[in-house]
Amino acid sequence: MHQTVSFIVLGLVSWGALQLYQMNANLSLVTYKVEENHAMIKPMWQDFLIRKAKYDVIPITDVETNIHASNKETN
Repeated sequence: MHQTVSFIVLGLVSWGALQLYQMNANLSLVTYKVEENHAMIKPMWQDFLIRKAKYDVIPITDVETNIHASNKETN
């Protein structure tokens, strides 16, 4: 009986260690892919921000608009 319980416990510990190793390998792969994706997107995002900053010049005025919203339809 003692040998059977020891064998089951050893099997569970081995299975847990194998699962942990596989999870670590998968996490390493995902981390690598995310870093490569970030390296690819970073220059495009910086270029986008620079271009947006060039064309995003909106003059600030205190003049009220002449457009008034209404819930009624006009004919």
